[in-house]
Amino acid sequence: MHESDECDLPEDLIWEILLWLPGRLLLLLRTVCRAWNSFISSHEFVMHHHQRSTQPRLVYCSLESEGLDIMQCSVSSLLYNQLQPTRIEPLHIKYKSIQGSCNGLLCLCEGLPYKNLTLFNPCTRWVSLIVPFEYPNGDDRHPVFCGLGYDALRNKYKFVTCSKTSITVGGLGSRAIVCTLDANPSWKTVDHPMFPYFTWCHSGTFVNGTLNWIAHDPSKNREDDDPFRLLLEYFILTFELETESFGRLRLPRNSFFGRLRLPRNNHTLSGFFEDVPSLHVLKNFLSICFHPAYDNTAAYTIWIMKEYGVEESWTIVLRIPFNGRIITPGNWLEPLYMSEDYILLAYGEFYRAKLLVYNFRRREVVHPMIDISSDSLSIYPLSKFSYGKFFHVYHESLVSCFP
Repeated sequence: MHESDECDLPEDLIWEILLWLPGRLLLLLRTVCRAWNSFISSHEFVMHHHQRSTQPRLVYCSLESEGLDIMQCSVSSLLYNQLQPTRIEPLHIKYKSIQGSCNGLLCLCEGLPYKNLTLFNPCTRWVSLIVPFEYPNGDDRHPVFCGLGYDALRNKYKFVTCSKTSITVGGLGSRAIVCTLDANPSWKTVDHPMFPYFTWCHSGTFVNGTLNWIAHDPSKNREDDDPFRLLLEYFILTFELETESFGRLRLPRNSFFGRLRLPRNNHTLSGFFEDVPSLHVLKNFLSICFHPAYDNTAAYTIWIMKEYGVEESWTIVLRIPFNGRIITPGNWLEPLYMSEDYILLAYGEFYRAKLLVYNFRRREVVHPMIDISSDSLSIYPLSKFSYGKFFHVYHESLVSCFP
C-alpha cells in the first residue's frame, strides 16, 4: 500500500477491521504502512484487541520437561477440528515453571525457591528483562501462593507472592511481597490477612483486576455428623491489584459445596485433595469447580460468578454426573476452557487420563486427536496422557509489560 492510499477507508473502519484479526497476522500487517503500524502499536489498540481476542491457546510444561521447550497448541482446534489431529508447537523457550498468565503474558519463574521471574508473550516473542527475587529479611522459602495480575489504573503488571516465613512470631500478622514490573522493577511488602490459614491453589487466578486463591482457616473447623470426620469451610482469598489489599469471598451457598470431610486423626490432609474446590476463569468469569470425591450420588459442578464480588451472583453452568463415562468418584477433572456454546475442554488429574472435550448440549465426550509427530515428550506425550502436566490457557495478544 502506498502512502497516498492510506485514506481510502475511514480510520474508524480500518480500526474495527484490524481489531478482529489474529495477533500473528497483525504483526505482519504493521509493515503495510505507517498508519497501520501506528494503529496496531498503540496501547489503546493493543488492549482493545486483547479484549476481543478469539485465539485461545493451550500451553503446558511437563514433569519431565526440565531443560526442554514449553509446548502449546490451538484450543479451537481441540474443540472443533476433531477429525484432524491438533499439532503441538514448541515455544522455543527453555523450561521454567509457569506461575500464571495475564493479558496474553506468561509468568515464568526459575529455581525453587524462586530466584527470578520473566514475562513472555508467546505471540510476539516479547520477553521481559529477568527480574531477580528480593526476599525481605532472608524470607526465601517456597511460596505458599503467588500470581501475576494487571493494575489497569497504573497500567502496570504486578507479581504477588507470600511464603511460610512471612508469618510473624506467634502468627499475629503476616506480609506478602509485590513486584511492580516495569523498566525499573521494584519490590515492596504489603499487609496480609491474619494467619493461620491454608491456600489450596498455588498460582492465583486473575479476573476483574484481582488475584484469587482457594483457602481455608483451620480455626473454623466444625463438627460433622460423622463422629470420625471434621468439616472444613473454604473461602476465596482475593488481592486487588489497584489498592494492593487482600479480602475474601464466600463460595456458593450449598449444603455440600466447598467442604472437606476428613478423618480426625489425619492432620496432613494427605489423600483428600479430591474434595477441594478449584478456581478458574471460564467465559471470562471467575469460576469454581467442585468434585465431591466421597459422594457417589453427587455430580461434578461448575459455577460462575456473574458479577465479580457479588456473592449472590454464583450460578451453576454445568453439572456432570458420576456415570463412569467421563469421571468417577475419586478422580479429579479440571476445566481448562469453556466456549460460548458451552463446549468444555478439560483434563483428568489421574494416571492415564487424557484431554477431553465435553459438549454439554449433546452430552457427548470425545478425546481430541493429537498429532503424534509433533508430540515430543517421550514418557508422557499429550496424545496419551494429561497426567503430570501443568496447563494454562492464554489468549493471543500484542501486549508487552512496558514499551
